[in-house]
Amino acid sequence: MPNNAADDTIDRFIAEWTAQRPDLDFTYLATIGRILRTSAHLRDSMDAWLAPFGLSWEMFDLLASLERSGGKNGLRPTDLYEACMLSSGATTNRIDRAEKLGYAQRRPDPDDGRATRIALTKRGHALAQKAMTEHAARAGEISDRLTAKEQEQLAYLLRKMLRSFEAQSEAVNRNGAAALA
Repeated sequence: MPNNAADDTIDRFIAEWTAQRPDLDFTYLATIGRILRTSAHLRDSMDAWLAPFGLSWEMFDLLASLERSGGKNGLRPTDLYEACMLSSGATTNRIDRAEKLGYAQRRPDPDDGRATRIALTKRGHALAQKAMTEHAARAGEISDRLTAKEQEQLAYLLRKMLRSFEAQSEAVNRNGAAALA
């Protein structure tokens, strides 16, 4: 249990780890630990408000990605797994489930006869629209736990961290492509 109103589980973890391993610096838990714990709470909340639509976060993420940037022709599977941050196998499994449920369909790529695109069906589009309306409202309520200024500060700091990961990933991809050339 937290010692005072300002403490949370991460404060307790830092204190416990520091007592167990005084040779290590556990300051990182103040940020990384809280990001991970917050992410888990957010995922649970999202699953709860998406459940009435018959959706989990994973299926919603796929439908939302197709709704957001798929257009009439849909997205290539590669674009979809990059948008959803999944492996190609996990993306294929998700696409298969969406197709079986009548939310999406595979179509020939109009620009490349050898390729496939994934597009929302009318049913998938309608579901994505309804679920996104609920999602935006509920996520906004969570975000509003912080003041506008706090949201701006947090967004700035998280953007900085995310950009560092994206730059690192792009560098690895460039170096890997250069090694193959």
